[in-house]
Amino acid sequence: MNKTANKTALQRISAVLAILGFSTKEKRTAMTNEDWNKFKAEYKNKYGTDFQEDLEQPEEEETPPAVTDPQGSISPEIRAQILGALEGASEATGEAAPVNVPDSVEGATSSLISALNSATETIRTLGRQPENDRPAAVVTGAGFAMTPQTMAIVMGHAPHTPTHVFGIENDYFKRGNWWNDLVVSGKGKDDYRDEDSTAFRAAFNNFAKDFKARCNELATTNQIGLLDYGKMVRGESYLDYSKMNTKLGEYIVRRMDTIIAYLRTLKSVAGIFPVVSNVQNKMTAPTAFFEELSQSYKSGHHFKGAVNFDGEIYHVDDVMFKFFFDDPKQLEKEYIGYMNREGSNPMKWTLFEWCIVHFGTLLFNEQQRRRVVGVKVPRQGDFPQPAMLAADGALRAIQRVEEERKVLPFKDLKVYDRSTIVDYVETFYEYVMAILPNMEGYVVHANEKHKPWYLKGFREKYGKDTDFTGTKENIADLSPANIVWVPNMAMNDYKMWIVKPGNVENYENRPNEMYGFYFQQDLEQLILASWWKEGSGVLAPGVQFNTLADLEKSGRRMQWLFTNYPVVALDPDATVINGLDGFEIETGENTAATAITDIENASMERVYKIICGSLTNKSTIAKAGKFAGITAAWSPNAVGDYIKVYAELTEETQTINGKQKKVVVHSGNFLELERKVTV
Repeated sequence: MNKTANKTALQRISAVLAILGFSTKEKRTAMTNEDWNKFKAEYKNKYGTDFQEDLEQPEEEETPPAVTDPQGSISPEIRAQILGALEGASEATGEAAPVNVPDSVEGATSSLISALNSATETIRTLGRQPENDRPAAVVTGAGFAMTPQTMAIVMGHAPHTPTHVFGIENDYFKRGNWWNDLVVSGKGKDDYRDEDSTAFRAAFNNFAKDFKARCNELATTNQIGLLDYGKMVRGESYLDYSKMNTKLGEYIVRRMDTIIAYLRTLKSVAGIFPVVSNVQNKMTAPTAFFEELSQSYKSGHHFKGAVNFDGEIYHVDDVMFKFFFDDPKQLEKEYIGYMNREGSNPMKWTLFEWCIVHFGTLLFNEQQRRRVVGVKVPRQGDFPQPAMLAADGALRAIQRVEEERKVLPFKDLKVYDRSTIVDYVETFYEYVMAILPNMEGYVVHANEKHKPWYLKGFREKYGKDTDFTGTKENIADLSPANIVWVPNMAMNDYKMWIVKPGNVENYENRPNEMYGFYFQQDLEQLILASWWKEGSGVLAPGVQFNTLADLEKSGRRMQWLFTNYPVVALDPDATVINGLDGFEIETGENTAATAITDIENASMERVYKIICGSLTNKSTIAKAGKFAGITAAWSPNAVGDYIKVYAELTEETQTINGKQKKVVVHSGNFLELERKVTV
């Protein structure tokens, strides 16, 4: 006699699981605590006892079939039945099923007993798990947590199958293509042919189209903001994928969403400068400023009030990205090098996804900086151009409305330093307080790189006034935590402004258009490219005045944006400007007529604005020498006249690490962007 596992209980468990619709391995794996409660209730209702009690009952001892020789062989039919039983047990336990069944009765019996005991222990373990008050994975709204299998596949941790990378049964992940085999083996081909480039280009472009379509779908359905990368890599989601029924399948869509969510984790300035989409070229946004309406009572037709209508123009410029691969071997080396450096990434990207993640990250960071300090200038030649000169950013938008006589800067608030920044901000804030009825909603915006200066000065000045009841009542509004610290400005950017958040904007044509990558083939060579539009502006700066005198008379009471005047004062009789001091330079009184001849240490990616601060022996610029490229000699006729110049670029060949390479450098000369000379 030998004792076997409780087969009756196991049969009952299988029957109840089938009744509840959990007969397959995938469904049993996804069972929740609520499902187990239903299982236990159904088991007791059907059999009148708890399933755990049944498991604890020993199986009656029974006489095994008469076998004269325990080592004797068994028939092929019985072996097939035993193999089926072992495969079923493996589904419940997650253990690998045997390929073959032992020929002997003793060996087959031993395999069955082992499998049944393993399945029994698995069920007992699940049954003993306490019921939690809260689910193990908490998601918000209609979100759904991934199963372990789904998570492993989506995060690129699932084993590759003989036919597909990560086991994702989709053409994009099909084995046999050199780019997918590269993911599996980590080694590409020794030689690539023209057909290799052609195949990869076609496959990538199809993937990029689907990726862009997914970006647009999330944007148009207002779901893109629900993508939380931190939650997604933990198997949680705010989106419902349970009814995903597309040609791509759930795994592909989830991976695309994870990539989009990853790119959204990069530091963006959209929280400071909102992005307005669907601006194709130019678009007008009307603004209106209402003058005072109320007055003391008097009967009759005694009217008061006026409305000043104006309009701001939304404008975008074309921006592009083009990257040249000599051949797929270069693409392969860059991919492998990246994965060796970034091996701890939650996702193990394929070559398609790597292109979007790697180049998308670089482009995103460039775009965020350009959205702050960018200035659109004409292209110079056919060589690469600086990223910051491709489109206008927020600082240029603010400067533009000042030049259009919509915003009058406070001319006495020029450049500050680490020792004066706190008093400077307080003075600026008090100036605006004296103009507006109240400061509700208005916030100071300043260079994030100068935040350490402000923190130190603020602590030194108000360290004892922890409740801010000391010198100034408004000091709480000017605590470092209440100032908007704008990233991506240069150390020598001293621009500050006070405005309601959201008034300064960035523009684009289509959301995520920059990530619409496209591979173009040139023989065995590959070109990765994308095209999009960018711009920046102020939604409601203020009413435009015909003359500067009229703007000054208004007392700034008809503007919504308030700015400082961070010009660097040029020394008397100076002929050379130091580009490291700042990007707005104001000339002063000279002892003799003075000509500016150069800007030393000039940045290749910024525009310099030279402003006339005095007509006494005024500073001029001749169309000669370093400034031979300007349109004409500059000679101001009034204080406030200006000229804007930027570095002339050229391409030269340099030897870097023993190799000849073309590099874009500053020629030392300057070109003109625009000027103002009073007639």
